Amino acid sequence: MSNISMYATKKKRVVDPNAPPRPNLLNHEKRLKETTGTVEQQAEELLFLRNKVAELERKLVNQTAYLSSLHQHITRIKLDR
Repeated sequence: MSNISMYATKKKRVVDPNAPPRPNLLNHEKRLKETTGTVEQQAEELLFLRNKVAELERKLVNQTAYLSSLHQHITRIKLDR
């Protein structure tokens, strides 16, 4: 026995005119692109800051070595007198 009611077209739901619009895939795609752009900007900034920190660490090491050698030199001069 076949069930004819399963092939019948369904009635449309009544839509509330005051309801907010339903989300669509275009909005999700737009948000995804914005989020991807933000992540890329953060990645670029992170890379820049890592390079800056490495540069400042090298500078600190060089200054520390210079001051250490200067301190040793001054100490030797004082001892020689």
